[in-house]
Amino acid sequence: MVMTETQRTTLYSQLIDAIGQEAARTLMEQLPPMGWDQVATKEDVKASEKMLLREIRSSETRVLGELKESEGRLMIQIADSESRQGARIDETNTRIDGMNTRIDGMNTRLDARIDGTNTRIDETNRELSELKGEVRTGFADLKLALAKQVRWLAAVVIGFAAAMAVPLTLALL
Repeated sequence: MVMTETQRTTLYSQLIDAIGQEAARTLMEQLPPMGWDQVATKEDVKASEKMLLREIRSSETRVLGELKESEGRLMIQIADSESRQGARIDETNTRIDGMNTRIDGMNTRLDARIDGTNTRIDETNRELSELKGEVRTGFADLKLALAKQVRWLAAVVIGFAAAMAVPLTLALL
């Protein structure tokens, strides 16, 4: 049975009259503030502790199960993402390989054009060298012919002067 506050006050007053105020206060402090049915025993505490531990273990098991389930879903998502990324990387590598092939083809064509241009330049240089030799030979021949002409002309002038010197000398005398 639970004692009301009025009953507690009445009991305290009667105890003061019977055993004195100090003893009455000490005795009242030993009574629980509520009914004895509300006071927990060591067994009650142990039972509560066991129940609480069971609930914690149950919650822990449930949370671990949920974590494993979440981990499984996450691993599937990661694998899916890796697969998509791998496909993208493969696609990019294929595109890069195609570009490299086109660039190699352009390099081959460019090398061929450069080789052709170099061949034409070499031919032009050879022709210019031949022409230079021909021009030198032509100038040498021209120089020789000019020297012959100058000598012939000098001989003609000297011969003419000699031929004219005698009649002029006679005419002047």
